[in-house]
Amino acid sequence: MTLPISTEDEIFDLESKLEKTRLKLLDLTTMGALITSILNLETILSVVMEMSIRTVDGEVGLIQLEENGELVSKITWGVDDTVIRNIIYRDDKNVADYCFIRQEPVVMSDFGHNTDLGPNLTSLLALPIKSRSQCHGVIVIINKTTDELFTDEDQKNLEMLINFAAVAIDNSILLKESLQKQKIEQELTIARQIQETILPNSAIKIKGVDIGRLYRPARSVGGDFYDIVKLSDSEFVIIVGDVSNKGIPAAMLMAASIAIIRCELMKCPDISPGTLMNNLNNVLCSRIIKSHDMFVTMFIAHINLDSREIVYCNAGHLPPLFWDSGRREISEWRPGGTFVGQFPDMQFKEDTMVFNPGDRFLAFTDGITEAEDINGRQFGTERLKRMFLREIDMSAEKFCSHVRDQVDRFTEGAGEEPFDDLTLLAIRMLRDDQK
Repeated sequence: MTLPISTEDEIFDLESKLEKTRLKLLDLTTMGALITSILNLETILSVVMEMSIRTVDGEVGLIQLEENGELVSKITWGVDDTVIRNIIYRDDKNVADYCFIRQEPVVMSDFGHNTDLGPNLTSLLALPIKSRSQCHGVIVIINKTTDELFTDEDQKNLEMLINFAAVAIDNSILLKESLQKQKIEQELTIARQIQETILPNSAIKIKGVDIGRLYRPARSVGGDFYDIVKLSDSEFVIIVGDVSNKGIPAAMLMAASIAIIRCELMKCPDISPGTLMNNLNNVLCSRIIKSHDMFVTMFIAHINLDSREIVYCNAGHLPPLFWDSGRREISEWRPGGTFVGQFPDMQFKEDTMVFNPGDRFLAFTDGITEAEDINGRQFGTERLKRMFLREIDMSAEKFCSHVRDQVDRFTEGAGEEPFDDLTLLAIRMLRDDQK
């Protein structure tokens, strides 16, 4: 028995269509595998554009991705995005915006007029480029090279290809974020190593002086720093500073500041704090700091145990506290000038204080005074003053630990980590019975 010719033709046509479909799916799968193997976003978009045009026999097209809430053209083939912006679809939205906002395909074949801004429009196919996590943008194809209209099959084939594109874009974004995180971690490691080199790594012993210190960065790398430079058995210089930035820029600026100060002290141990601050400021302004939002607040003091004099200069830093045991009163050391690193040829003032055994000194950064409790109230300078006044006989190291504990108790529940770095440098001039 032989089948009618018409039936044989139908079977042949069906087999032919099935084979074409199979080959098409194989082609799309191959293209998808290629797309998802690419990690560079620009390359992904370029390949997707070329494959999309070929898959649906398109004439021209473009790919737009979302940036800061707006669609931005990334790849354009033969059509300007001005054309797309002027093709209004529904709800007064152009075809690309509508497709992106609603996250649904748009197929158009009735435009009602031809536009003089681009190609002679006959058919348009727009698809959202969306993954499980988000909608990245849209692809728009205009006109078929065959002068036919886009079909449901065109839409399905393009959707399959765009699904691969969305996965590739996700992978590219994840890789970029991973590399960025890795870069940040590497930068923090470098900055932390720089800081560890800058900060004194062992207790400095000076006869007749009790020195306490506390340094705790809010994060892995902070902007505070301090140094103690011993010039002789009876003379030493203390430095406390705060850089206006964080990370590697701050660490580099810290390193530069300390290096300049140490170099100046090596050349001239008798250099006064005011002159030292002048020189530091000029070097930072002329050779180091290039940004207007970076500067350093700093306090420098030269302490001479033989003459019992402290010569100091304060460059925009929080005034250190001085306890005069004879008068039994606290004073603040303010003379100096503005911060260093922004205004060249600035002249910094200095002042001299005479101390006696039993006197105490405390330098600190704003991470202590500006620490906030759960209600947003600050720890404040007055609270620190009361502690400084109350704990007269406490050792310098123990006092620093006591302040840290009080700040931690004050800020408990206010946040997972400190808002800013904590730095304290405390000095007690020992009496004979304490030596």
